[in-house]
Amino acid sequence: MDQQQASGKAILGMVRLFCLVAGSLLLLSSDVWTSLPGQVAFPVISLALFLIAFLASIDLSLKLRHPRNLIIIVCAIIFMGSVAAHFLWRDGTVVAKVRFDPGIAPFDIAVREVPVPVTQSHHFIVTLKRGQYPVTSFRYFWIGYTPKKVRIEWTRLEAFNVIFDERYTATCNWRWGSEATWTMKVPTGAEAPGDQP
Repeated sequence: MDQQQASGKAILGMVRLFCLVAGSLLLLSSDVWTSLPGQVAFPVISLALFLIAFLASIDLSLKLRHPRNLIIIVCAIIFMGSVAAHFLWRDGTVVAKVRFDPGIAPFDIAVREVPVPVTQSHHFIVTLKRGQYPVTSFRYFWIGYTPKKVRIEWTRLEAFNVIFDERYTATCNWRWGSEATWTMKVPTGAEAPGDQP
């Protein structure tokens, strides 16, 4: 091995070590200090650093089909696939959507259903947006129970209802420049949702 290959391997080793340490510290800081500015971006940056560390582990003096490099490449693909699958899974699916167009710019309400294994049910995130900008949102869930049918009633711009299984009715009243008011109508004897306005 000549001097140039040795220095290249040393540089790749330092890059790999730096990425592993920096990525771990960013993940730790985002878990411990939740009030840090930019805390949401820390996990994304740390994932990118871990990916760079994976790729820096590839031995360039060997062919990519070499078993050592193949193991690293397969691990990197599995890692990226699992991260992408996690984000897609956590994004959920839209189960109800409606648009209100007052003539200036349309408003959209979407209800996303997101699986949460901890509660053994799915959470429902109701979001009111104007274009790409959120106006208000709220989350509802029940322990061990997931509504099967969700529909939206929206007859007046400043108020809408989200009906779960024709039993629970979530109502939102909102106005520009003030906070939205969320209420939930629960049938007699029924279990109240986990999040209450």
